Amino acid sequence: MKARYIDLEGSTVEEALMKYLNEHSLDISEIRYKVLRLPSKDTPARVRIFLDTEDFDLIDEVAREFLHRLGVKGGVDIDVDEYGRYYVNFDIKELDNTLIGHQGQTLRAINHVLSAIINKRKPNLKVQFDIAHYRKRRVRRAINKAIAILKLMEAQGKTEMAYDAPIQSDEVEAVRRYLRKHGYTMERLKVKGRRIKSKTGEPVYIIRKLTEEEMEELSGAAREESQPAES
Repeated sequence: MKARYIDLEGSTVEEALMKYLNEHSLDISEIRYKVLRLPSKDTPARVRIFLDTEDFDLIDEVAREFLHRLGVKGGVDIDVDEYGRYYVNFDIKELDNTLIGHQGQTLRAINHVLSAIINKRKPNLKVQFDIAHYRKRRVRRAINKAIAILKLMEAQGKTEMAYDAPIQSDEVEAVRRYLRKHGYTMERLKVKGRRIKSKTGEPVYIIRKLTEEEMEELSGAAREESQPAES
């Protein structure tokens, strides 16, 4: 998979940036970056430089147009993960709760619309929009719940156990990515081909240990993704 960013350190933010600018003979106006960490007495500054400025500018344009249409001022923070998925967080203060909605329903609708706008211009570009880091907090809680279940499975000597908490689809994918790194997976519970639901109508998931064959298959897929594309 093509790298989407590079992280660099320096005694100052400017020094960290200059390492990249000098190496590639670029002006600072030609790059897009964010400061991950300001320098302190014991740690250097750390910056993230986005390698695809076209993608970054498109996402930034759509995000700021959204704020303009709302008629509000707010912050837009863009990041990208190791899988090439962009994450955009809005900080709108007085409208945060309104735009998140009950259990994130309004936010999911906003995410669907803005992602569709971006994908119309750049198909297959993966972007997740968030407000006040609501979705990120939910994902973190979901992963922490999975970690607790793994510890309980280990203590009881079990190879599978129900994930007994409400969880949304994007959170399921995040939990699966975490679990795969530790030899487990998360899947919908089925009985004779039927997907089981809880008493509240939500899907029921189980966490189970991956078989050796599944581990090998995942390792093979990861190796293929890491191979550079042919020119």
